[in-house]
Amino acid sequence: HQQVHLPKQLPDHEILDDMEPLGWIHTQPNELAQMSPIDVTMHSRIVQDNKPWDGERTICITASFTPGSCSLTAYRLTPSGYEWGRANKDLSANPPGYSPSHFERVQMLLSDRFAGFFMVPDTGSWNYSFMGVRHSENMKYGVTLGIPKEFYHEIHRPAHFLNFSGAEDTSAPDAEREDLFR
Repeated sequence: HQQVHLPKQLPDHEILDDMEPLGWIHTQPNELAQMSPIDVTMHSRIVQDNKPWDGERTICITASFTPGSCSLTAYRLTPSGYEWGRANKDLSANPPGYSPSHFERVQMLLSDRFAGFFMVPDTGSWNYSFMGVRHSENMKYGVTLGIPKEFYHEIHRPAHFLNFSGAEDTSAPDAEREDLFR
């Protein structure tokens, strides 16, 4: 659950043209004491590959879903963290050279005073949890304004429904049998 697979192409839409990217959110099943080396590497590469992203201003937010709660933590890379992350090729849990000095926690304020909107993939499905890793670094995709489908929506899990359709028994029950379960 610690590794993130993202295409190099970031969302592109006319509505986003005059907006400044703030960062990205990594959802995870448990809270970590610090920014993971994989997140440092991922954030460094996003900043490097995308000119609109300002390393001084963009952040990574971790959303940790632990039993009974949700914890949010925001991080910004330090200059040494940016350089280390760009050069890092080792995506293990404890790569050489990783240090807590590569990031700093930043204040995050949650407010209901700002209205936002959702951009969803133009294919409709955003949740690849049930389909395996389908992202590749060079994949192309489009986005449109919309409301994301629910996590367990059928569009996210087509194989699940194909398995049920293959298991259906279309033969008619035998009318002469009293107990159909024998």
